[in-house]
Amino acid sequence: MQLVSILIILLALATYVIFTQIIRRRRDVPLRPVQAFEQLPLMVGESIEAGRPLHASFGHSGLGGDDTIATLAAAELFYQVAQRAALGESMPIITASQTSALPVAQDTLRRAYLSRDRLGNWRPGNARWHPAPSQPLAFAAALTATIGDDRVSGNVLAGSFGPELALVLDQARRRGTRSVATSVALEGQAVAYAMADSPLIGEEIFTAGGYLGDTAGQRATIVTQDILRWLLILAILVPVANTLTDGALFEAVFRLFEGR
Repeated sequence: MQLVSILIILLALATYVIFTQIIRRRRDVPLRPVQAFEQLPLMVGESIEAGRPLHASFGHSGLGGDDTIATLAAAELFYQVAQRAALGESMPIITASQTSALPVAQDTLRRAYLSRDRLGNWRPGNARWHPAPSQPLAFAAALTATIGDDRVSGNVLAGSFGPELALVLDQARRRGTRSVATSVALEGQAVAYAMADSPLIGEEIFTAGGYLGDTAGQRATIVTQDILRWLLILAILVPVANTLTDGALFEAVFRLFEGR
């Protein structure tokens, strides 16, 4: 088992290095299409043209718990969105219910505006804390109020959400604003898939930097993930197919190689 783990790590590293070099030489390497990442630049453009802010939310995720990785992945997504939106006059709003997510939200906006050399337009107050981690409905109510009171142009919801996400997405739909949503909680993910205009599914939240960023290393991680995913699928399906054929599949392969 340890040898298999080492081989997987070496394969992933080799794939990453190879495709990093390929992408540096050829910028047009195609990536697997993800609707949410195709919609986000359009949402940012609408925000800039309308002079209305985008709204992003961590939900109930924060640092120091089971949702730490999801919080960091969402922060990268929000950074990519805020970096594009920094070209406009309306600063994005980031909400959270966990205190540990508040400084992450503030730093995400600060880094985005610093990267555009517009730090003077950064306002820490646009990272908002709604202290209701144990009251999901109260937090959802606060988000619906944000959508209406701040006249947001779109919503990017990534982190930990439960069934209460339906209230937020319903309010977004009533206001005619587009939404991208995902959740590490199964209930919230189901709601996002059913009600969001462009849901993110599974590990797609971790690829935001590759799709929205502009570095070869970030894009190479997506290619590496896709290759490892297909290898894993083959590793599962091939033994199953061999079992269903009573070993005839492997026997046919061995005969093929012996014939050569």
